[in-house]
Amino acid sequence: MTALSTGAFYERAINNLTTLRKQSETLQAQIATGEKVQHSYENAVAAAQLRTLSLANTMAEADTSNITVAKTQLTQTDDVLSEFADILSQVQTLTTQAASATLNDTQRAAIGTQLKGYYQNLVNLANTTDSYGHALFGGQGTGQAYSYNADGTVKYDGTGSAPDLTLGPGLSVTAGITGPEFLTTGSGSSSTNLLNAIKALGDTLAAGSGGSTTGTSALASAANAALTQLNSGMDSITTAQTVIGARLAWVNTTETMQTQMKTLRENQQSDIGGTDMTSAIARLQETMTVLEASQSSFVKLANLSLFSMLN
Repeated sequence: MTALSTGAFYERAINNLTTLRKQSETLQAQIATGEKVQHSYENAVAAAQLRTLSLANTMAEADTSNITVAKTQLTQTDDVLSEFADILSQVQTLTTQAASATLNDTQRAAIGTQLKGYYQNLVNLANTTDSYGHALFGGQGTGQAYSYNADGTVKYDGTGSAPDLTLGPGLSVTAGITGPEFLTTGSGSSSTNLLNAIKALGDTLAAGSGGSTTGTSALASAANAALTQLNSGMDSITTAQTVIGARLAWVNTTETMQTQMKTLRENQQSDIGGTDMTSAIARLQETMTVLEASQSSFVKLANLSLFSMLN
């Protein structure tokens, strides 16, 4: 009986000390990592909830990346459209002057040379590339948006639509616009490539007619007729800017929603699996105090004369 009692004393003491040590180690780990659930078996329900939230965060990261890409694409598109509008405005001004009866054909020829230069600038803008080297207005094509024909005019080589990007569950945006969507005036068989219309006008005016005297001429009439296409082209560019602006606003709204959802998930993760530092530190101090007291008591009891004698 004596031997059993002595053995039981040591066994209980060791079990108690081991339990306290494990409790202190768990609390230290919770404080160090900030995570209350260190292993799934500690709280299976909480662990499952945390896994679900973690998966949602991973999926949201891809959406966030797409949002960044969409904002970059749409912002660049808006900037380039503004450059188109600025150049086209200058083309309109020059064309209005060429249509005036106060100029002669020699002066109109000089304007034609300027228009040919603006045509080249506009083609370069139409072939603007994004940060990935893709044609900004080429849709989903891999090459340039526009290429030259043998006669110096251009043709569209891109696809019929710009790519869509997923911004979240059930949310997406078309991250751009194709060249024909804003560089085509008219419709059906009467549709015209705005770029080529400017080139044609520039070529016509630059050719001149031998320098007529001031007054209405065939060149003036050509300039006057071109103003209708130019005005239509400006309206198309303005409409495109409105569309891109609306998409950019939608992306910004979606980004705000995603940020709010991320904050909500972080709060849920903290509530479910986050360590309450104040409580954990207090419990650790309490556990360490009990552990130290237990160790001290064990040593003292083990060294009592009765136990020494029994041993």
